[in-house]
Amino acid sequence: MKVTALLKLLESCPDNLLEFLTIEKLVIYTRLASHLRREILHVQRANQAEEVAPTSDLLPPNVKQFLAQSMDWTQSMVESCWDIFRDIIWTSAMELELHPIRPDPQDLIYFEKYGHPLLLACHNLYPPNSKCTNVGCPKAMEGLLRRKDGPRKVTVYGISGAHVGFSVHLLCHHCSTNYHHNFSVSADFRTYYGGVPDLIQVGEHQFIEKRVVNLFIGMMLVAWTSATNAARIYYDCLSKDDYPGHANTMTSELGNNPKTELPSLRPEHVWDGFTILSLLEGDESRGLLSVPHGGSQKLRFDNAVSARNLFMSQSGQPEWAHYCSKCCRVWEGHNGEPSKKLRVIVTDGITIGHPCCGVAHCSQPLEHNKDRFCHGHRDEQNLCCVVNCRAPIESGYLTCPEPNHRALDTQRQMGNKAFFQLRDRLARQKVTHPDDAFNAEAQDDLVDELHLRDEEPDPACEGKDEDGKRRIRARFGRRRSHNEQILVRPCGIIVARATFFGSETTPQTVDFLQKTFQTPDSMPEIVIYDLGCKVFQHLKASGNDLYMSVGFPVDVFHWKCKHKKTSDACAVDCNPTNFDELLGDDQKTWFFNSSVAEQTNVWLRGYHSMLREMGVTRYNFFLHEMILRKNRLIKAALERDGACPDYISDLMYTYKP
Repeated sequence: MKVTALLKLLESCPDNLLEFLTIEKLVIYTRLASHLRREILHVQRANQAEEVAPTSDLLPPNVKQFLAQSMDWTQSMVESCWDIFRDIIWTSAMELELHPIRPDPQDLIYFEKYGHPLLLACHNLYPPNSKCTNVGCPKAMEGLLRRKDGPRKVTVYGISGAHVGFSVHLLCHHCSTNYHHNFSVSADFRTYYGGVPDLIQVGEHQFIEKRVVNLFIGMMLVAWTSATNAARIYYDCLSKDDYPGHANTMTSELGNNPKTELPSLRPEHVWDGFTILSLLEGDESRGLLSVPHGGSQKLRFDNAVSARNLFMSQSGQPEWAHYCSKCCRVWEGHNGEPSKKLRVIVTDGITIGHPCCGVAHCSQPLEHNKDRFCHGHRDEQNLCCVVNCRAPIESGYLTCPEPNHRALDTQRQMGNKAFFQLRDRLARQKVTHPDDAFNAEAQDDLVDELHLRDEEPDPACEGKDEDGKRRIRARFGRRRSHNEQILVRPCGIIVARATFFGSETTPQTVDFLQKTFQTPDSMPEIVIYDLGCKVFQHLKASGNDLYMSVGFPVDVFHWKCKHKKTSDACAVDCNPTNFDELLGDDQKTWFFNSSVAEQTNVWLRGYHSMLREMGVTRYNFFLHEMILRKNRLIKAALERDGACPDYISDLMYTYKP
C-alpha cells in the first residue's frame, strides 16, 4: 500500500473523520478493501469501467458490513472513507491482482472472524479476466461477466498454512462460457488459461499454492518423498499458521476465535498438483491445456499425459543436445591441423519397472493395472503359471494337474508361501523409500515367483540356481518390465531413457543407442558401457559398422573386476586403458566420470515404491518430469562451476519408432 499517498489524502480529510481515523487504521482498512475489488466489481452495471472505482453507494452490503465490523466503525464511516480513498484502494488492488503477495496474517484473522460468515475471504478466487475472452462470442470483451452462482467454500493449501477461501464462477450469457479461477469451460471441455496460476485447483473444493506444489516436487526430486508422505508432512508441519506471535496478538484484540478445522490434504491432491503444474509448465508451443470437464478427476488428465509422453518421445529431453567441459573434450588444432572433439555418453540399466504383460518382451500396455496379460495375450491366463509350462489349467487352480505344479498352487492357496526373488529385487526392497512411512509393508504381487524346497527335477524349470539345484518356478502375480536403460553424459545430464521389457539384451541396447542419436553428427565418439565388449562383438558380427566410428570402452571398475582378459574384445578393443583420450592431462587420472550412470541409477532406485503401482502412462510421465527437473538442477550446478553448459548447434532430436 502507498503510505505516502494515504498520508496526503489523510491531511485533507474533514475533522469528523480525523477523530476516529489514524494512519494505522487507514492502512488496515485500505488493505482489507483491496482484497475485495472483484467482489465489488462484479455487482456493478455491465458497462462499468473496470479501472474506475465505483462510489460508496454501489458497494455490496456484505462488503460494507465486513469492513465496519473489522474496523469497529459504522457503515457511514466505511462509506465516507471509501469515497475519499477509493482511487488509491482500487489502483493498489489491481496491482495486487497482477503481482500477488502473501496475505498479511492480520488480514487472515479479520476475514476468518468477520468475513467467512459473509462469504468473504482473503482468497476470493475469481477468474483472471472480468470480461468474456471467447473469440467466437459476439459480445467478447464488451461487458462485465456475471456470477454463475454463489461463492463456493474451498480450502487453500498455502505455504503459510491451510485457509478458507471462496471460489466464484463467472458466466457469459451470450456464449455460455463458464469462467473458473484456473480455466474456462465450454462444450464440456475445460481450457486452462495461459501461464501458471499462483493457486492450482486440484479438486472440486481444493486449491494448492504453486510454491507448495513446487515444494512437493522438490521433495520427490531430492528426497524420494511419496505423495502420501508429502501430504503427511504438510499436515504436520505447514497446515498451521506460522505466525504465532501475530496470531496471539490478534486473538487478544479480536476475542477468542479458534481456527476452523480444515480438511486434510490428500495424496491424490498432491499427484493432481504435480500433474497439472507439469502440464502447464510444458512447451507452450503445443497450445493451451484442454481436458474434459466432466467425469472422474482421476481420469481427467490421462489423454493430456499421454500426449505429453508422446511429445517427449518425439522431441527428446530438452538437454538432448547438451555439452559442457565435463562431458565434451576439445583439442585445438596446431600447424594447420583441424581441432578435435570427443563427446562421451555412459549407459546402464536399473531393475525398476511397472506392471506389464506376462509374456516376456511384450510391450503392449495392460488394459487394467491389475491384469496379468495384455489384450492380445489374454488366452495365456488359461495356461499353467509354472514358467515354461504350456499345459492348460484346471478350474479353481492356476496350474496344470502335474503333481509338482499343483503342489505349488496348493501351497499358495494355503498361505504357506516360500517366496523366491531375484537378489537384486530383494536388495532393492530393503533400500527403497516406502510410499507410506507409517504403514510400510511388502506387497504380495511384487513377490511374483515361488518355489518348493526339495522338489524333483522338472522339465519346465528354466535353469539352475546359484547353488546348482533346479527348481520349479511359478509366476502367480504380475510380471514387471525388466529394467530402465539410461543414457547419461559424464557431467550427469540424462539424455534419454527407455524401458526394456524382457531383459537387458545387447541388441536392445544398440537399438536404443541408434534411435536416440539418429540425427547426423549427434552420435558421441565414445559410449561407455559395462558390457561394451558384448556390444562391440554384436556390431562386428551383425555387419553394423558403428563400431568403426564409435569406441565402446568398458567402465574401468567393471573391466578390472568382471571381464576376462583373454578375449580380444575385453583385452584390446574395449580396454579403457587403450583409449588415451579418456585420460587426463597427467595421463594418470580419468578425465570423464565413467560411473555416472550407476550413480544416476542410485537416484532412480529411490522411486521404486512410488512407481511400482503406476500404470505405464503415469509411470513414463513421472520419470520424464523427474529427469527433466534433475537436468535443470545439474545444469544450474554446471553453470556455477564454470563448466559452460550449452547446446550443440544445428542439432534437433528426430524420432523414428
